[in-house]
Amino acid sequence: MSDTKNDPPARERVIEPPPGHHSAPMPDKPIDTTQARQGVTFGHMRWVLLISLVLVIVAFALAAAFS
Repeated sequence: MSDTKNDPPARERVIEPPPGHHSAPMPDKPIDTTQARQGVTFGHMRWVLLISLVLVIVAFALAAAFS
């Protein structure tokens, strides 16, 4: 039987990262938010979210009224 007294449990070995250097290099100058996010924010998404929220509220009100 092997000596496992000093070995951490399996779940602790999974949580701990392997030894070594793990930091990402920092850019020389700050980058703007669009480049950092690698995308563009579109204004129409706000309308989609708002209409979806209103429809959910109406659906819950109808479900409560007819139950």
